Amino acid sequence: MMFKKIVLIILLLTSCSFAVSLDDKIGQMIILGFSGNTVNSKGFKKILKDVEHQKISGVILFSKNIKSKDDLIKMNEKLLASSDVVPFIAIDNEGGFIQRHSFYKSLTAQQVSKKDEAQVEKEYSKMADVLSELKFNLNFAPCVDLSVNKNSIIVKKQRSYGSNPKKVSKIARIFILEHNKRKIITSIKHFPGHGSAKGDTHKGFVNSTDVFKKSELVPYQELKDLDEMNMVMVSHIYNKNIDKDFPASLSKKTVNDLLINEIGFKGVVISDDYDMGAIRKNYSLRDIVVNAINSGVDILLFSNNIGRNNKTISSDIHKIIKEEIKKGSIKEEDIDRSYEKIMALKARL
Repeated sequence: MMFKKIVLIILLLTSCSFAVSLDDKIGQMIILGFSGNTVNSKGFKKILKDVEHQKISGVILFSKNIKSKDDLIKMNEKLLASSDVVPFIAIDNEGGFIQRHSFYKSLTAQQVSKKDEAQVEKEYSKMADVLSELKFNLNFAPCVDLSVNKNSIIVKKQRSYGSNPKKVSKIARIFILEHNKRKIITSIKHFPGHGSAKGDTHKGFVNSTDVFKKSELVPYQELKDLDEMNMVMVSHIYNKNIDKDFPASLSKKTVNDLLINEIGFKGVVISDDYDMGAIRKNYSLRDIVVNAINSGVDILLFSNNIGRNNKTISSDIHKIIKEEIKKGSIKEEDIDRSYEKIMALKARL
């Protein structure tokens, strides 16, 4: 483990030199889902090669990937041992309805919001302990969306800590710190806010133009300085008052201008799953990749959960980025910037 950390630091220090290939830099910008639930699964063997050859930055696991605790740990350990650059091993584990494993049942955000600070700390300490035991190093949580629309899927699934942004930030901070103590990166979501919008971006286009409240940005402002081992996940919500042309995850006005420049977040920005209906039904893979990178997104997330497993998606993304760099549609300096941020984050694991 110490050797891997030394290698990672060396790679970080040489990130702007010829020592790191463009393909290796691009690879660090991709997280994929996969099929398979044992080390002998065909899908797992394929994704393991992608990690080993640094074609991707890491993986996200879903319920379909979790057969038993032993099999899960074996897969994650094999992934972690496969590359000198530590891969992200990610999961959605907010608690309650959004939990991909069944080894320990966490409370919903709504239930947690009714607990005192000591109880909240105990709840998220236990959650982080379990994820650490299972060898995860990235949790796509906590959800900091505000409970401002009772018809929002966030509210219906009890995923919000409430309507008070200060309270939401306070609980989320405990969640984050308990994970960070165990070297688990977190990702607050869904920027710039999903709690006011009715609809589900998993299924299709969601518009928050007429319902979005500026208070939904407060948790990101409150938590922006907790970025050493943390990410921000950008949603697929459309708000024409922010960007009349693109949903948040493909919008330079949302990511670069609002999140990075105005709010001041300096850490790694990751997209929500680009395989969701809100994006895949409306944009080609090439359009997704080009607009995501130009918007300021550092890591592109594809779950491979759209009814088919795209076996060539990592190669497809590499090919698109290199072609668009040659065209001038993507700047190589943006690839370098994202690579440096990602490697700095991985160096803390």
